[in-house]
Amino acid sequence: MAGDKIQIDVLTLDSIQCAACGYMMESIAALPGDVQKMIEYSEWSIKQKAGIGKFLELKGKVLPTICIEGDLVFESIIPQYEELIDEMAKRAPNPAMAERIKALPKRDLSSTRSRRTSKKRELV
Repeated sequence: MAGDKIQIDVLTLDSIQCAACGYMMESIAALPGDVQKMIEYSEWSIKQKAGIGKFLELKGKVLPTICIEGDLVFESIIPQYEELIDEMAKRAPNPAMAERIKALPKRDLSSTRSRRTSKKRELV
């Protein structure tokens, strides 16, 4: 049921041809599986009639934009994991889901950076 999930709409030019749009879509697609079970997301390209309609319906101003539960939340800003989780929790359809989202572990970005640095060193 859609009422049990957080609706996320991503307004784009085209996530294949527009790098920023692709990164915006990836920020949603890369969320962990437990988060994916709580959301329903769609890309709305303004190259398509339906995308233009959604852009007008949501009163979009810029591309790309992430809308959560009909609110324009990230306009031309690719969110960090924590920012995205916080905004989803604020707009969760019920308090229980909001608490589940808030209880998600925060990502340890320092370990990610060190893994990237190690890989770069191996390539050199």
